[in-house]
Amino acid sequence: MPGTSDTVVNSSSSFYTHIKDDQTLRRLFHSLIMSISELKSEIAPEHLKSEQLRSHGNCNNLLTLQEIQDIVNRALEDGATVQKFSVKPCSDSEYGVLASHQRLTVEVKTRSGRDEVLSFFIKAVPQDAPELAEYISDRLVFLKEKIFYHDIIPQLYHGYEKERWSPNCYLIKENLLVFEDLSLKGYSLAEKVLNKELIESGLASIARVHACSLLAEARLGKSLKRLYPSAFVENSFIETGKTRTRYEVAVNAIVTIAEYLGLDTSMIRQACEHVYPSLETSSTKRNVVSHGDLWANNMLFSNTVPPHCLLIDFQMVRYLPLAHDVAQFLYLCADRDFRLVWESAMLKHYYNVLCETVNSAKSISVEVPPWSELIEGMEEQRLPAIISAAVFFQNTLMDGKTGREILSNPSKYHDFEFKTRNKIVLEFMKTDPVYNKCMSQIVTELTEFSFRLDQLPKPT
Repeated sequence: MPGTSDTVVNSSSSFYTHIKDDQTLRRLFHSLIMSISELKSEIAPEHLKSEQLRSHGNCNNLLTLQEIQDIVNRALEDGATVQKFSVKPCSDSEYGVLASHQRLTVEVKTRSGRDEVLSFFIKAVPQDAPELAEYISDRLVFLKEKIFYHDIIPQLYHGYEKERWSPNCYLIKENLLVFEDLSLKGYSLAEKVLNKELIESGLASIARVHACSLLAEARLGKSLKRLYPSAFVENSFIETGKTRTRYEVAVNAIVTIAEYLGLDTSMIRQACEHVYPSLETSSTKRNVVSHGDLWANNMLFSNTVPPHCLLIDFQMVRYLPLAHDVAQFLYLCADRDFRLVWESAMLKHYYNVLCETVNSAKSISVEVPPWSELIEGMEEQRLPAIISAAVFFQNTLMDGKTGREILSNPSKYHDFEFKTRNKIVLEFMKTDPVYNKCMSQIVTELTEFSFRLDQLPKPT
């Protein structure tokens, strides 16, 4: 099956749908996922001696020689023998927002005797940032993504013959995932605010994910949430524990920005509570596998014309109506001026790709959710998308250097995430024009919506 590994996730069938406390969430989730196997066979002792890989940044013992050999075998149809290998941080940044990003380089000899150099992308828990690593563990982002790539990806790609919307994953381990190196195929990150061409490309890939979800459920005769409930546990907006504290810190920053802009802040905190109901699975609309974290750094674009988009970082997967991802993407990746001019056209583009993908299926017939359901859902999901953008922008729009300084410094990270970030975000607004424009626009829009709460449609 494309995009999968041979590792096995052992899951209990029991599941608790309403979990409020972070620690309780973590304990219950771990009871569902008892272990991640270390591939199909035990690694022979002679392979383990001194051949554990050591990466830069003290992220020790990432991979064994046997695991690297297995990765190569999955990547090359004809197979090859590993000769040498190394692991180094990607570019100048060792840390992503919720992971350490590294590159595995492998020298191999093919069966025909030819020497080749292969490259793979490693996403790992950052061992040099213990508080960040603990927070990643508490939020279950690696656990969710492992289930997604092991269990859900095979179902979504089953019988699918259109363009891929995600990278191939060659290995799933307890603290890391290994992917194809898309930079070798001309894929790269774009700017934090996307242009029209990239917005269209991103929406097309989102539509294909949603179409695959509809097709998979029609084939299986069950919802993917019922089959894999633990994959859809909410881990971004939780009403208690550390995650709630982090959210309150972000809301405090929103209020501070609004005050700086001279806006009336009296209803902002109440408005921000409206994010929670929007994350409940709908009882009136078709639900689909939703990415749930669609900011610009979670998608890679090819250097082709037109560009092709691959979605990455499936750490906050949800099971929600079509409009959840669409609204979130448009608010996280496009500015207000773009939405005012192009939103209607972008919705039509998304819906056309959705219909085309669903209708192209050869072995199964699926009724596409009506256009009216997407439009109604957009209005229900608009305020939650605005709130998400106002929260996410505070750190996702920072330049890489500042972000790395915060993530790699335990004290700075703790203060920014769990105490206050008001001074930092205001300083950025005063020095970074893009940051200032995006934060000003989204906080202004949130303030406007905060005085219309009684008039806004509620998610159903």
